[in-house]
Amino acid sequence: MVRPCFHLSIPAIDLQRSHGWYVQALDCQPGRRSEQASILDFQGHQLVLQHTPQRLEPGQPGIYPRHFGLVFETFTRWEQLRLQLERRGCLFSVPPKCRYSGGPLEHHTLFVQDPSANWLEFKHYTHSEAVLGCRDQPQVGDQDLR
Repeated sequence: MVRPCFHLSIPAIDLQRSHGWYVQALDCQPGRRSEQASILDFQGHQLVLQHTPQRLEPGQPGIYPRHFGLVFETFTRWEQLRLQLERRGCLFSVPPKCRYSGGPLEHHTLFVQDPSANWLEFKHYTHSEAVLGCRDQPQVGDQDLR
């Protein structure tokens, strides 16, 4: 079964700079583009950068309440992205780490911010059922970063 792709539209204070960051740092493929917006292929999902010349609201100080990203099926792919970001000089807003080590929700995660201060998270779950399952586990998020 083919899943639908996800669509997300986010603010870009400097559209040119943000577009370049997604293409260079994350290997997003450019799509249609105008002076107001840029469409990117974000690993098979449609990411739209909307030119927003100024912040609409104060920036959030940490990863909550809003962030987005990808969950990789393999640790190898997550590790490749981690190394790619390091090689390309991207700073980690929250350094790579393993959450819930040894438990059913164990996953590796890292956070970066784009040029418009949008937070992105990339992670890999050791146990694939934890991505959308494990409803009996009450842990969600990182209490240290709230």
